Formats: sequence, C-alpha cells, structure tokens
Amino acid sequence: MEKKLTWQEIEKQYDREWVQLVDYDWPEDEPLPRSGVVVVHAKARRDFDAMIARTPQENSALVYVGERQIPPGVVLSANLHQWDITPA
Repeated sequence: MEKKLTWQEIEKQYDREWVQLVDYDWPEDEPLPRSGVVVVHAKARRDFDAMIARTPQENSALVYVGERQIPPGVVLSANLHQWDITPA
C-alpha cells in the first residue's frame, strides 16, 4: 500500500489532478481532507472515472486537487428564483 500523505503533500504531487483517497482523515467541518492514501490519480476526469471503475474501493473520497479552471466562454449561473423562500 502507498504511503499516507498530508494534504499539502498531495497538493504538491498531484496538482490539477483527480485523486481517489483511501484511509483518509477528513473532518466534516473542513472543506478539504487533512491526509490520505492516493490509490488512483489522473489529469483528465474521463480517464480518472475509467480507472476507478476498474478497481472500485469501498469508503474512498474522490477529490480534484487545485483550482478548477472554467473554460473561456462558459458562464456559471444559479437560478435561485425557482423556489419560493417567502414565509408562509
């Protein structure tokens, strides 16, 4: 089995890659894990999905390492007007 890495080590080694972590420490109130063992990694999500499908892991975390880049011309939007949030 691979060595357990801190999140800082994972960021350094797998920047801008998808990683599958096992034996991870991820407190519920924190946005990122503190540490984990990387069992699968890939730059492209399609490749990553194919790799994790071949060797499924129980209780694993799938995480993108690094800042996501939004392609030029793509607009992200949230339609918050679809729900009536006024008190009854």
